[in-house]
Formats: sequence, structure tokens, C-alpha cells
Amino acid sequence: KLLRRSGAWQACPSPVPPLCASDEAAAMLAPAELGDVLRPSAAAAFMAKMRRSSEMLTGAVGGPIVVGFLTPQRNAMTLAAKDSQSSFVGVFRKVFASGLLQGFRGGSRPTLAAVPQFTAIGPVYLVAEEKLGSTSAALFSAALAESLFTYSAQRRNAQIQYNATRTAASEMLALHSVHRLVGPGFVPHVGRNAFAMMGIRLWSPHSYEFICSVPGAKALPEESRVVASDLASSVVAATISMPMNHMFSWAACTPELGNMSYLARAKASCQWVVGNYKEQGVRLLARDLALRINYTAFLFTGYRFVERNLIRWSSGAE
Repeated sequence: KLLRRSGAWQACPSPVPPLCASDEAAAMLAPAELGDVLRPSAAAAFMAKMRRSSEMLTGAVGGPIVVGFLTPQRNAMTLAAKDSQSSFVGVFRKVFASGLLQGFRGGSRPTLAAVPQFTAIGPVYLVAEEKLGSTSAALFSAALAESLFTYSAQRRNAQIQYNATRTAASEMLALHSVHRLVGPGFVPHVGRNAFAMMGIRLWSPHSYEFICSVPGAKALPEESRVVASDLASSVVAATISMPMNHMFSWAACTPELGNMSYLARAKASCQWVVGNYKEQGVRLLARDLALRINYTAFLFTGYRFVERNLIRWSSGAE
């Protein structure tokens, strides 16, 4: 049986079985004999340990799968931050201008960084929530850890995609060093991660109740209702986090910010994002929201699908 806790399905603890005759007989054995009786095979012990580590497996397996698969959407958000004229479809035409596979350019480092990234979203968040006793503090701790793991890889990915659309060498950006963990756009990056995480960690259980109240929803399988609730909550989280993600994407491809103070960067970023939407209006806002939802909603819904099923698999080891 599974319980939903902190946006994740957790296995319910099983009651301790009463001592049986075989247990009494085992208790009478010498320690060495008892070890021979109870010691599982090496393969069985390894599998049990791996199943109990489902949260770590989610980061190692689920994270890279969804991040790598959604590389074109991430590249589209980068181009949109520097292109306020193209439509939603027009942005993706630029992403795939050199062919289907080229739409995944720059995605290798973010895919590798997704292992610690989703470890932060999963185990780091749950441990911080337990130790700190505060959901807000756990969200900030996990978001900060996630940014420290992924900022350099994602900024470099953005610059690679931006350079692919430039024709003159003078317009090319110098690639960000993977050893520099912070830089322009880091603060919006942390804020973006915190708000994006709220979807599956805070709002999904409430959206599940809403989904179940929709007429005809009870006819759907349980898994379908859970996926729908994760998708709905992630759409809301994507909408709220969009401006911060847009500021990060813009800052990643604006080298002039590197010579500014932190206060000057913040002022320039806010002036850019407000001025952009004030000038272009609802059309640009709708395009950027669609791009963000197209990435974040599927990213976290896909991750939660993997997480949920790995936790169910891990319950077999208990």
C-alpha cells in the first residue's frame, strides 16, 4: 500500500510479524550458524539495497532521461529570450534549422548534471524537510543545491544554442566554464527551481483531489488520475516560474552582465523583462508561457512518473 507524502508516493510500513516457530529455532542457533541461515545471496542483497534506494535511482535514471529528451524545448526557451519577434513555431524552426539531431545540441552536459539535479529535487528535499521541519526551507535548500549542480551546464548549453544561430564569429559567445558554479542569472535560476519544484511537492496532492472531483474522472485508472494531477500542478508551477527562467536564459547569453555588480545585474534583468512584455504585450507573454509550460510541465510530470514507479518497485524489497 502507498501513501502520498510531500508530493511523493511512499510505501506504508508493514506491521512486525509475530515470532514464529522457525524464528525461535533460529534464535537458538550459534551466531555463525545463524549467519549462514539468514545471509541472502550477494545478488539478492544487492537488489534489495538498490530497491530501497529508489529515490537515488530516480535521480540517476529518471532525471537524465527527461532532461535529455527535452533538450529541444530548453534550447527553444534560450532562443526566445533573445528573440521577441518569432512565434512559438518559429522558435522551434530555428532550433531544428540544421536537422532533427541538431535540435539536441549542447544537451550532453545538462543530461549528466541531471543526476545530481534530481537527487536534489528528490532525496535532498525530503531529508531537508525532515531535518528542518519546514517546507519552505526544504524547497530553498533543494533549489540552491540544484542550481549549484546545474547552473554551469545549463548556461553553457544556452550559449551553444545561441552560437548556432549566429553567422559572424564576432557574434559568438565565449562558452561558460563548467568549473564556475555561479555567474549572471544564478539568483533567478535558484528562484526558478524553487517555484518549479512546488508543483510536484506542494500542489500535486491538492490538484489530485480536484482531478478526482471532475465528472467522469473516477472511470479513469488511478495512474491516469495521478499523472493528470502532476501535469496540472506542473503547468501552474511553470507559469509562475517563467519570468525567472526567462531572466536566466537572457542573462546566460548577455556577456555584458559579467562586468556589472549584483545590484546592477538585478536592475538590468528586471528592466529587460518588464520592458519586453510592456512593449510586445500579451502575444509575447503567451508565447513565452507556452514555451515554459512545454518544457517544465513534461519535465516534472515525467520525473514523477519514474519516481512513483521506482518507489512502487522498491516496496518489493521491504
